[in-house]
Amino acid sequence: RGGGGVCDFGAIGACGAGIGMVNSPARAVADNPGLKTDNLKAVAVYYDHQMNDSRVAVMTVRAAVESGAVVLNHAEVTGLRMTRGRVTGAELKDRLDGTEFGVDARVVLNATGPWVDHLRRMEDKHSMPSIRLSKGAHIVMKRKSPWKAAMATPIDKYRITFALPWEDQLLLGTTDEVYEGDPADVRATESDIQQILDEAAFSVKDADLDRSLMTYAFAGLRVLPGGPGGVEKAKRETVVSEGAGGMLSVAGGKWTTYRHIGRVVMDKLAKLPGSPLTEDMEPVKSLVRRVPLPGVANPNAVAHRLLVDREPGTRMDPLTARHLASHYGSLAFDIARLANEDPALAERIHPDGPEIWAQVAYARDHEWAETVDDVLRRRTTVTVRGLDDEAVRTRVEEMLGL
Repeated sequence: RGGGGVCDFGAIGACGAGIGMVNSPARAVADNPGLKTDNLKAVAVYYDHQMNDSRVAVMTVRAAVESGAVVLNHAEVTGLRMTRGRVTGAELKDRLDGTEFGVDARVVLNATGPWVDHLRRMEDKHSMPSIRLSKGAHIVMKRKSPWKAAMATPIDKYRITFALPWEDQLLLGTTDEVYEGDPADVRATESDIQQILDEAAFSVKDADLDRSLMTYAFAGLRVLPGGPGGVEKAKRETVVSEGAGGMLSVAGGKWTTYRHIGRVVMDKLAKLPGSPLTEDMEPVKSLVRRVPLPGVANPNAVAHRLLVDREPGTRMDPLTARHLASHYGSLAFDIARLANEDPALAERIHPDGPEIWAQVAYARDHEWAETVDDVLRRRTTVTVRGLDDEAVRTRVEEMLGL
């Protein structure tokens, strides 16, 4: 049935793996008491890594800003600016206050994920689809027993179901089915939830799959190359194309290769007419290849310093210190400073979670969080823990000035 290990960062995407050993069912149950052992002969163990995709996305944007980028959150592209048949900018709309404005550019990169073909049709209404979408759903469960390793269980020739220890909970999934609706409307349906539970039941005990343990359900979209056959068979490859108006579009790929994709795209952008990029691309490539994301640090060392380097008369809960260290790295010290300056920000957002109110202030002031969901779902793990009750959401609204 398979098994795996997890690293410190704590969330969804796998970043690399190595084959390990084969263990007995008894050894596997010692690590994961929720494992079913009926007819189980052996468990293959491999080692893998985890990352929090929301946190890595925010830190990637922050790294871009430190290199000179300008960030517009909640900005919708409503049209493209054209000059003599070439794309030379975009018309934008602020989705929060309705403000409309435009941006001029010498080159335009369309990296809009599941909306990539929508923008390609703005450039050329006759453009053919370049990608297709696959919906993947997950559910999050409270853990009844300790889980020391992730579990990967083959379902058929192409698909595997996962049971991962994640954010002190259990992450189950995923589904893989074609999606043809509006990307903004993707949701985990009741059918998705039941499918995930049924597939998890191949290897997870029923007591650990009780519906009362579920705290959250969500779905996302995989951007896959267009082609024949089912989406479960499609290769997870990157699609890069230049349109009739000179706009470069890129979609697909995986977190494991996103820096490589960045280098490929920069090479292609440099060759476009009017590109501001010089022939000497080495400084740019070096930036994409070698510069670490903001805050990258050993989480064990950061957590230790958060606990021992305190102002007189203050202390930090070890669970909070560990959470901040693993999700913010060395930037956790900035959050700790906010908590030291204002004791109210040192309080937990919810008594059942490790996060503190200083993270809300930090998301507002340094991470472009403008809505309650930006904070609770996309900058912190409050929502996925099922802790975003009305009182929490109301206070976040107040802190955001909504």
